[in-house]
This record gives sequence, structure tokens and C-alpha cells, in this order.
Amino acid sequence: MPRILHTADWHLGKRLHDFRLLDEQRQALERLLAVVDAEAPDLVLVAGDVFDVPVPPVGALQLWAWIAGQIVDERGVPLVVIPGNHDSAERIAMNAQVARRAGLFVLNTLAAAHVAVRIAGVDVLGVPFHKPPHVRALAAGSDEADAAAPAPAEIGDFDYDAAMAWLLVRARERRDPNVPTVLAAHAYVAGAGAEDEGEDPLMVGGAGAVMPRTLAGFDYVALGHLHAPRALPGHRSVRYAGSLYPYAFGEANAKSVTIVDLAGDVGAAPEIRSVPLRAERQVRLIEGVTFADAIDQGLRARTAGDPRVDDYLLLRVSDRGPIDHALSRLREVYPHALLEQPVVDVHLDARRLPGDARTLSVEDAFLAFYDHVTGAAPSELEREILREALSADDEAASA
Repeated sequence: MPRILHTADWHLGKRLHDFRLLDEQRQALERLLAVVDAEAPDLVLVAGDVFDVPVPPVGALQLWAWIAGQIVDERGVPLVVIPGNHDSAERIAMNAQVARRAGLFVLNTLAAAHVAVRIAGVDVLGVPFHKPPHVRALAAGSDEADAAAPAPAEIGDFDYDAAMAWLLVRARERRDPNVPTVLAAHAYVAGAGAEDEGEDPLMVGGAGAVMPRTLAGFDYVALGHLHAPRALPGHRSVRYAGSLYPYAFGEANAKSVTIVDLAGDVGAAPEIRSVPLRAERQVRLIEGVTFADAIDQGLRARTAGDPRVDDYLLLRVSDRGPIDHALSRLREVYPHALLEQPVVDVHLDARRLPGDARTLSVEDAFLAFYDHVTGAAPSELEREILREALSADDEAASA
């Protein structure tokens, strides 16, 4: 019974606002390695978004090189990767042919999305993230027409479902009926729920969704893009693994990887379960409290040795008035905190300067402003300093 570890959306190199997350990502990958050791999968499958940006920083590249070496070289477990919408399909596949000999399979080519890679008795198909015009161009140049596949003209600029359908018709035609087949894809599938905060949306104005029925005909469908682990309603074998770490304050949900035990008989339902990944530093949201109460709670928690004061925290306060030096005061207690003040009462003072602005002297305007700000008249020394400054300015202007 082949066993697959399904994961996705690592987003190596990502920041949480102004906080770097490479240390947290390294720890998350160490927890993933512990699952690999405990579960002994026949292959690890990453369903896209290995990196957070197409040109990742050096630290993210080093982390990728380390984890790939740990899985493939140190443990001898094949690793299958597809590009997501945050990855560069070309960059992620550098030296892919050499890497494949060691057990790292980067399936980054749309033209070969119908060609399965057989690993540990499982045929794995990888559909990298793509935009419909790319598939339309591929379909228009293909000599292989199929009545079941959409014609190139039927694939609109935002019709991700038609694009996926064209790719998968060819994949189904070529699948071996005697071998379990797993499809890896990075896409938004209708019925999966809202896309995550901070994620580049694929679903815009009702366009961008792949229909669940389009993904039928495979023993398991390993999805990437959504950051919370979930199965498609009514389609238990079509599943998002979710991200390894929360990447937004609205994403403070449990993280996990998915273990899939394929049945011995092709077409039989696999056994699927989640293995949780508990992070040391959590991502939390506190709201509906005053700034003073939040500081007081944090001080008491720090005195008690509560490690949660070091979590990544978004504090959404109920104060309506200005808070002096708020962020610096907040980070003395919560070093990894951000502050939001949704409502600030602003009192506009419509006070006008006396006299005609066209004839009012600079000195008189300053004296009126000084009185407005301080509620008092300047001293004789301050007046003398003002006159000297204005005199020097006049001399400089006339020079």
C-alpha cells in the first residue's frame, strides 16, 4: 500500500508584515522531517508555492536546498514538486534532470502535464500553476484533438476550468488502469472556501475556479493554493494540505501535513489523515481591548513566564483617542506585535488667523500660531529670537 505525504504552500522567504519568518519556516520543516521519519512515506509531494516570490532571497534558496537534501539524500525518499502561482516554473526547475537521478522530481512543464512519473508503484501527474492563455496556446499548437477536450477557442482568458479540463483529458487517456494515479495541481477549486488573506487571488469576480468534477478520475488529487487543510465537500480524495505555518493574522488555524495510504485496488478510496504541526511561536489576533488593558495583560503574562507574549500578535484596540508612542510601548511587552486602531476620533479646530492673510505679517502669523498651540504668549526672549530669525531671512533673500 503506497504511502504519500502531501504538503504545499511553504512560501519560503515570506514575511509576516515586517517580520522575517525564515527561522519559523526552518522549524516547520524540521517538524515535517519528524513526520517523514515517523510515517515512512514512499514519496513526499509538494503541491506548489515552494517559494513566496519568483526570485527568492538567498536565505529561502538555502532553506530549500537543505530540506531537499534532508528528504532525498539523507532519507532516500523521493520528492515531487510542482510550481505554484508564487514560484517561477523555470527557476524552480534548474538542474531538474540531474536532480531527478537523485530522486527530486520537478514537474514544471505544461506540455508534459499528461506524462506520469512512476514512483514506488504510483503514477504521479503534475499540473503546475498556469493561466488559461498558456493552455490555449498549447492546445492551438497541438496535433492531438480530442472530442472530450475543450477546443482552443473555448478556453477564455479567465476560464481556469476549461484550461484544466483540456490538460486532464490527455492525462486520463494515457493513465495505466492497473496503477494508482495521483494528480498534483495548484489551483482554486470551487467549493473550497475563500482564498486566504495575503494570497494572490485566483478567484476574481466569479472567474478562476476549477470545478471539482473536472478533477475526477484519479485515486487522489493533491492540491495547493489554500492555506487551511481541507477536503472538497463531497470529494474526500480531493484535498488541500494547507501551509506549514500561518502567513496572515486571519490564518491562525491548525497546520498539518496529509498522509495518504493508497488502496491496493485501483479506484478504491484511499485512507487519508492529517498529522498536526504545532509551531512554537503562534500567530494570534487580540481585539476588543484597550491599549492599556493589553499592556497590563502582557506585563502580567511576561512576569508569569507565559511564552505567548513572544507570539506574532496583531493587537486591534478599542481606543478612539491618540496613543502616544504606541508601537514602541507595545513592543516592549510584545516584541513581535503589530497595532491596529480601527477608529480614531479626530477633532478639527477651524480656528482662523485674525486679519487678512494677504496683508498679515509673518511675525503676527507666528504669534497667533504660538498662542493657538501653547495657550500663552511668547516671552520677550522668544520674541527677540523670532525677530532675529526673520531679519536674517530677509537679508539672505535680498542678497
